[in-house]
Amino acid sequence: MSLENLTLGTELRDARKSAGLSIAQIAEITRIRAGIISDLESDNFESCGGHAYARLNIRAIAKAMNLNSDLLITKFEDVTGEFDRPMIDLLTENNVTIAKPERKKISSKTLASVAAGVIALMVAVPTIGGMFSSKSPAKPATQNASASAPSEVTAVATKTSDVVVIVTGTAGKSWVGVQDSSGAQVFSGAIRVGEAKTFTDSQNLSVTVGNAGAVNLNVNGKDLGTPGQVGEVVHLTFDQNSSSQG
Repeated sequence: MSLENLTLGTELRDARKSAGLSIAQIAEITRIRAGIISDLESDNFESCGGHAYARLNIRAIAKAMNLNSDLLITKFEDVTGEFDRPMIDLLTENNVTIAKPERKKISSKTLASVAAGVIALMVAVPTIGGMFSSKSPAKPATQNASASAPSEVTAVATKTSDVVVIVTGTAGKSWVGVQDSSGAQVFSGAIRVGEAKTFTDSQNLSVTVGNAGAVNLNVNGKDLGTPGQVGEVVHLTFDQNSSSQG
């Protein structure tokens, strides 16, 4: 299997095993906790404490095993969906942006003056209006402004004896990895808006979504909607009886 079809975690794990190294040995070389290395090999980046630290850890591990760190970081970006996030969000997340100065509060004296002016205006308006003959203004005809929003097209699976999972891109781009019941990687790549991929297996399918808020899942004929939030990584397993996320 080519390296392009491997997930980031699988590539790190396979490279470590090929080098004859244990997680403990990599931890000693890189000074990274063994638990974090284990999580990275499972495509779980939460224990790194943020994407900036995850990048540093991935590069350190890649250096220890003579791997191409740039290619690994590209896979990391595909998984986390950082390529679709505004730069200001990334800077804020990593505490790079400067906090906005606090706005000055309006004094109670100013608020009292404004309130007095509003009350005086409320008293004056009816008095002035009484000087003129008033006619009830004709009510403008209301227009039917309700326009039916375009319905979003989502692929639907037909129930069969096999496990059927359809992943449809609905809001951006997301990396998706799928393994069959034997543990073989059947798909690893990006799914974009309007794109749909169908996967089947006689027993179960394991699905990892790098940007959970960007895709819609249909499992065994039932629409499950989005499996998580934008930028969230989720790990799901579905069998023949699945009609919810497992």
